[in-house]
Amino acid sequence: MNFRRHGRSKMAKVPKFLIAANEMADLDGVYILHTRKPRFLAKVQEDGFELVDIIDSFTEYYNGDESKINGLLNRLADWYKAYKIHKYGSR
Repeated sequence: MNFRRHGRSKMAKVPKFLIAANEMADLDGVYILHTRKPRFLAKVQEDGFELVDIIDSFTEYYNGDESKINGLLNRLADWYKAYKIHKYGSR
């Protein structure tokens, strides 16, 4: 299989958060991939998120600063809320 890059796309760089799904592995699972360091994969739960794969250590990246770790997780929640409003409307 060959892949070719055709000039510049509308998206200049990979977004910080991406929605991911693999129905063959988890039929109803919705995941969010954080593409920048510290990189991680979170599964959307009814009451929040489950970190299912931590690629880069949060503690090492933020030198143990809990406020920065919590800030990142709050940005994740805010981003997902905005995504749902964009996709489904403000219900």
